[in-house]
Amino acid sequence: MSSLFKALVAASALVALTGAAAADDSFIADFEFSPDAPVDVTYANFEKRAKKACRVESRMVGGVAARVQIEKLCREQLMTDAVAATKMDALIAHHEGRTLPETKLELASRN
Repeated sequence: MSSLFKALVAASALVALTGAAAADDSFIADFEFSPDAPVDVTYANFEKRAKKACRVESRMVGGVAARVQIEKLCREQLMTDAVAATKMDALIAHHEGRTLPETKLELASRN
């Protein structure tokens, strides 16, 4: 049995980034998943959906560099919202493991 839910993403940060005004600064994306499916399969499907939902045209946002940044921020927020909405512990842990900032270990050396 698959579940269908909608994730609402506030895009106000994206609007602020571009300085563009929009009549509607949020959107709704549909995500469908099976709780019995492997976590990595569900996550990959969510990533594809987020990528598709977050597409913008370069000319509408001030160029390619702005488009890349806007789409990246949108995908990150949408993935976080969608994964949390599932309330699936394994999927949430998988997402958090992929989005944790890298920690760098600095070693002191003796000279």
